[in-house]
Amino acid sequence: MPHRARNVLLASASVLAMALGTVALGTARPVAPAQGTRTASVNLSRVVDKLQERQDFEMQVEAMKRQFQEEAQARAKKLESGLKEVEAMPDTPERQAKAEPLILEQLQMEQWANGKMGELDYEKSLMWRSIYRNLRSEAAKLAEAEGYDYIIIDDGTDDLQTSREAKMPQEAQVLDQIQRRRVLYASPAHDLTDKLIVRMNNARAAGTSAPAPSGAK
Repeated sequence: MPHRARNVLLASASVLAMALGTVALGTARPVAPAQGTRTASVNLSRVVDKLQERQDFEMQVEAMKRQFQEEAQARAKKLESGLKEVEAMPDTPERQAKAEPLILEQLQMEQWANGKMGELDYEKSLMWRSIYRNLRSEAAKLAEAEGYDYIIIDDGTDDLQTSREAKMPQEAQVLDQIQRRRVLYASPAHDLTDKLIVRMNNARAAGTSAPAPSGAK
């Protein structure tokens, strides 16, 4: 390469280097590292077990159940007394006339019992809906307070249950449980289970959580 051309090339390279250096020093801004998404976890079974809301609701539903049982026993006792009276009667048209309303009463009692079972089931569904709403609400407040973007349910466990009595083969039982797992590991350092329990119980005590089941007295 001719000496003059070489000097021109070196000079151009120097100018380019200086220009780049000027841009780097004069216009560049420090770039903060991207903040990673923060995720915490809760053990849902332990949360539900410790909820005062659940304990209150279960006591109310249990009171309804006892009331239904007492009424059912009274009805059954009355019906049984009538049936015994009819059985002791001779086979006459009078016996037949007295037996017919008892048969109708027995059918009505079965319908009544089915209706009461439906009421209990409905009240229990209200309980779980309320718990779920409050769980989401308090989890959102806790996430905001602790600076987390997500709170997930830690369903990971090393224990996989099988039963010889189940219709499904034991291998299929294990595979089904594995397929339903969503969390393989959750750091204990980011477990918010106890904090969520405290928040939900405090909200319940303060009267800011959902009301009791509609049929509870």
